[in-house]
Amino acid sequence: MSGGSSYEIFTFGRFEVAPENEDAFVAAWSEFAAWVSRSSGSRTFRLVRDIRNAGRFFSFGQWDDAEAIAAWKSSDEFKEGLGRVVRHSTEFEPTELVALATATGGTVTALSPPAELEPIHAPTPSS
Repeated sequence: MSGGSSYEIFTFGRFEVAPENEDAFVAAWSEFAAWVSRSSGSRTFRLVRDIRNAGRFFSFGQWDDAEAIAAWKSSDEFKEGLGRVVRHSTEFEPTELVALATATGGTVTALSPPAELEPIHAPTPSS
C-alpha cells in the first residue's frame, strides 16, 4: 500500500421515497445536481437506488475539499434547492464521507484526510 497526502471527500444523502413520489424526486434531484455540478470545487454526482429496497435512494457527490462543500452549503440557493428534493421524500439523512484508501488494478493507495475535519452543516438563520 502506497501513501498519499491527498484526500477525497463526498457529500452523501440517504432518502426514503414513496413509490408515487419517485418520478418527482428523481426530477428534483436531477435539477439540483445540475446546479450543484456547476459549483466551484464540485466533481461528479450520482443518484442510485437500493436494489433490495426500491424506495431507498442514495445521493453522493465528490468535491475537491471540505472548503468547497462549506461554501456550497453557505450559498443562498443550497437550502432552497435541497428543500425541493427533500419534499418528495419521507426521510432524509445527510452526511459527509472521506475516503481512507482506494484500490485500482490491484494497487491500494492510502489517503490522508485532514485530522481536523468536522461535520459541515448548512448555516442556520440567526434570530
